[in-house]
Amino acid sequence: MKLIKVKGIVIREVTYKDNDKIITILTDGLGKVSAIAKGAKKTNSPFLASSQFLVYSEFVLYQNTGYYYLNSAESINTFYNLRVDLDKLQIVFDMTKLINMVTDENQDCEKILKLFLNTIYALDKLDKDSKLVVNAFKIKLFSLLGFAPRQDKCANCSKALLESEEDFVYYNYVDNTFLCESCKNTVDNRSKIQISMATYNAIFYIIRSDLKKIFSFELKSYTDLELFGQVFTDTVISGL
Repeated sequence: MKLIKVKGIVIREVTYKDNDKIITILTDGLGKVSAIAKGAKKTNSPFLASSQFLVYSEFVLYQNTGYYYLNSAESINTFYNLRVDLDKLQIVFDMTKLINMVTDENQDCEKILKLFLNTIYALDKLDKDSKLVVNAFKIKLFSLLGFAPRQDKCANCSKALLESEEDFVYYNYVDNTFLCESCKNTVDNRSKIQISMATYNAIFYIIRSDLKKIFSFELKSYTDLELFGQVFTDTVISGL
């Protein structure tokens, strides 16, 4: 029996039979995998802690008849404060639903794992507005998956937009591009949203920055970032 050691975080758990669980783990070596944790619901189970939602652990797995099973597990971080804060727990739960929706079993998810760990650390430890954290997570997630907006110039006239002196730019979510003020009327109003230049610069900072630094910015208002994050997410999800 070949044993496989990985580090990962549980992003879903469901009851299986009377005392077992099937857990979905976002790992550093196998991607997203489902594993059976036998006896995990028993109070004396060695898997009791490590098979819970949002617990980051070092797992030793083995395969049998096409399924992964837990052989052993050692918890690294339980993110206890997040799991007892109902508001933050709902935020994280929505993130895991999104991850599960856009990733496949055994897909390489190492960068997504790092992004998710950095995100829940930011929610847990950093004094950051949750709107900043959640929408930076969404933008970076879809950028890692290859859905970043295609241009940092106006899609119509090729004017450079980053650090522009214009007050607003316009996101054309049909084409996943941006338009300058002069070209905003080249597409139907129903196909675009207006966002502030400060928000636009923040979006491209998130896309281009290191995973550990994506939350290192501030905005006077997160209204436009939240709007972009929602429209961008809906656009990508509807196209999958």
